[in-house]
Amino acid sequence: MLDPAFSVAFHIGAHKTATSHLQRSIGAQADALAARGVQWFGPHYLRKWDQTLPELLGLGDGQALSGQLRSLLQTAQRVVLSEENHIGVLNDPRRRPVTCRYPKAAPRIRAVAQGLGRNVDVFLAIRRPTGFVNAAYCQQLMSGNVMLMAQYRKINPTESVDWADLVARLRATAGVGQLVVWCYEDYAVHFSAICAGLLGPAAAGVVQPIDRYIHRGLSAAAVAEILHRHALGGAGDAGRNVRALLSVEDGYPPFDGFTPAEHAAGDSAYRAQIAAIGAMPGVTLLDPLWADGPMRA
Repeated sequence: MLDPAFSVAFHIGAHKTATSHLQRSIGAQADALAARGVQWFGPHYLRKWDQTLPELLGLGDGQALSGQLRSLLQTAQRVVLSEENHIGVLNDPRRRPVTCRYPKAAPRIRAVAQGLGRNVDVFLAIRRPTGFVNAAYCQQLMSGNVMLMAQYRKINPTESVDWADLVARLRATAGVGQLVVWCYEDYAVHFSAICAGLLGPAAAGVVQPIDRYIHRGLSAAAVAEILHRHALGGAGDAGRNVRALLSVEDGYPPFDGFTPAEHAAGDSAYRAQIAAIGAMPGVTLLDPLWADGPMRA
């Protein structure tokens, strides 16, 4: 057990909610944050060491914290973790139907709190169900696991994207302190507030958002080209090249696997989920600014 009475924040994602943008924006100021007593552990640390987060924390086997991690924590007042893969995968490589998103999120967060011996403040971004499924499908193609959108949607129905259920499970988890939620659609507006919550108001002032997309989604033309190459027997790992060749930045319309009516139905469910989240005791929901207007992609 560590002696310093530091506090812990854990940005758990979710996937495809500008996680990489937030991680790189904060990570660019890691040294300046450390000088202010905030120790940042993003994917660069949590994945590069070839250990899982539980292994780094010595969870479940009675071991102490890893030596490298322990040394970094000695002077920390605030420890900030960010690793969306810790709560589960975005796409199951075995292509099993999804009925519950991130079913192991709660016990995994509980284990982190137990390993550090203190409550963990949890930060979660959510996204409109149709947008989330569109982005997850594009990520599936980028990984080289190619299938038609119709097949993907049978495995990943929008009904499986129930953020209220996930938040309720996290809120009921022992070891969770503050629970802060925001909408991906409002990420840019709430960037400063998100950083202030994660890092503390004083330290957050050194962080500025990176002025570019990190992992831009595929265009409709890029998806069509990937599927075409796959049908011809081509390798499934051409996604990055095709994305650059037929990029959204160059004016190609983004891929969208849903009709307007399907988007409307998904948005209705999303609004109901957010209303439920906002009513949950012990949950801080950053104002969804689109609430009284049209949904943004």
